[in-house]
Order: sequence, then structure tokens, then C-alpha cells
Amino acid sequence: DGVLTEAARAAEAWVRQDVKNSEAWFHLGRIQAENDDDQQAIAAMSKAHEANPQNSNVLLALAVSHANELDQDEALGHAREWLASQERFQSVVNAHSASSPEELMAMFQAAARQAPRDADVQTVLGVMAHLTRNYDEAINAFQRAAALRPEDYSLWNKIGATMANGTQSADAIGAYRRALDLKANYVRAWANMGIGYANQG
Repeated sequence: DGVLTEAARAAEAWVRQDVKNSEAWFHLGRIQAENDDDQQAIAAMSKAHEANPQNSNVLLALAVSHANELDQDEALGHAREWLASQERFQSVVNAHSASSPEELMAMFQAAARQAPRDADVQTVLGVMAHLTRNYDEAINAFQRAAALRPEDYSLWNKIGATMANGTQSADAIGAYRRALDLKANYVRAWANMGIGYANQG
């Protein structure tokens, strides 16, 4: 229901019961990310990854949280790991060296062409494009993901944040409103909405 302090306490109790439970750490990290605390999210997701390196949801979450913290190398590394963990993309991974951000972008563009109706691939492509400051491509990728998952409030927030970084603060407000229509107490979207209005004076 978005009562994040209670949710975090429950998840913390869950991980104390079994510190090797990757799913419990993942949920704690997801709660922290939703509460606009990416450093705590990364700490929990790192524990989840340690407990189960094959958990692809954790790799995806780590890529996004590191991107939010502007930690490009970590974000790109986890994104590549995430793609490599998907058996259906092995040919794409094998065809690209991905030793630079540009090559990694090309790899995700190829994956997105191969799976145009996969919202996760479009989301990671958007994160990669955002990290490399290709905001138009990032917005397009997030919008394709949101068309596939229109009820995903976090995607609408990503669209807004990317628009704001690309100096489209007025358009960003509409995306944040959509996120908040879907989840009225979504902390990250409220914070970004405030920044969006501040950017417009």
C-alpha cells in the first residue's frame, strides 16, 4: 500500500530470519529504491546478488539503482550481466564485445530489436541511453516499455526524470502525474515532481 517504513521493517525482519534469502534482500532493496534511497537499495540488492548471482531481477534492479547514483561503470556492468543471464539473448551477447558504453548500447539496441515486446529490455535500453545522455532515445525506450506495461508507475517516473534531464521539465510533470495516478504515495515521483516545478521557477 506504499507504507514504506512498515514495509522496510517487515523486510528487515524477513532477512534477519535467513540472511541468505535472495528474495528477501531483493524485496528490501525494492522498498528502499521506491523510498528514493538508492544507496540503501544497492546495499540490499548486493546482498541479494551475493545470495543468488543468477537472480536476473536483482541484476536489473542493481543496474537501475547504480544508474540513479550516476555510477556508470557499475550500472553498465550489471546491465550486461542481466542481458547475459537471459538465454534468449546469448547470440546478441556473443556478437558484441561490450567493452565500451557505445558497444554496450549497440548490444542493447540489438536485443531490443530482437524482442520489441519485452518491457524489461526496453527499460534497460532506456537506462543505458539515459546514462550516456542520449535522452531522446531513453524517452522513446521508456515509452515503449510503458506501452507494454501501462500500469507500471516506476516507468512513468523514469519517463518524467529523463524528460527533466533533457530540459523538458513541463512535459515531465505530466509523466509524474501519471505515475502518481497509479500510486498516489510514490515517494520518488513526488520528489521528482517538486524538482520539476523548481526547474520551471
